[in-house]
Amino acid sequence: MKARLVEAAISFPKTHDLLVLVNLCATVEPAWQQFARALDAITDYAVDFRYPGHAATLRQAQEARKHCRVIRAEVRRSLGLKT
Repeated sequence: MKARLVEAAISFPKTHDLLVLVNLCATVEPAWQQFARALDAITDYAVDFRYPGHAATLRQAQEARKHCRVIRAEVRRSLGLKT
């Protein structure tokens, strides 16, 4: 998402908050907005679980992975890349 924002000359804050980033992308990639809920849910995985004392359950990890695969495929499709 950050690469797409740079490409579109849209400034963005230094953040790992995927919801913030997808909302900024909405002007150039409106289809990505459909993933807002999933991105909001996996934002915690981008930050919290990198540190000791935080862990995801197997079910949470599987759900996050499923979301990531679907989102990645759509983003690559939007950018004209092989999925």
